[in-house]
Amino acid sequence: MKNIILAASMAILSALISVQAQAAEVASGSLEGAFSSWGKSSLQGDWKIVEDGGAHYIELGDNFRAKKGPDVKIFLSPTPSAQVTGDNAVAGSVFVELISDFDGSARIAIPAGTDISQFQSLVFHCEAYSKLWGSSPLR
Repeated sequence: MKNIILAASMAILSALISVQAQAAEVASGSLEGAFSSWGKSSLQGDWKIVEDGGAHYIELGDNFRAKKGPDVKIFLSPTPSAQVTGDNAVAGSVFVELISDFDGSARIAIPAGTDISQFQSLVFHCEAYSKLWGSSPLR
């Protein structure tokens, strides 16, 4: 009986440690829109980058909102957020994902092997029209 209780206790403890260690926050911030249209910002909301099981993810908060566009993509950029423009948004950047949901929370995988420390900004950019949707500093 003691062995069963001990085994059950160990299993519960292991599960709790596993849950706590699953998603470690690497960075977080708030998105700033680059333009507004009809009184609404092109981009807003909270985000964070987490490491989970050896992989990195961008997690967009429930308050994430973006203007719909034909080719809005997420990039990690080596350029500081304040210096990112429609013309330089993808220079040296890593493409993360084409946006399909412009409203609400999402978990987006960052390409494997990406060294997050090499980037300074999270960028939302319409590549087809070289239009910056907005960005946020990673640090």
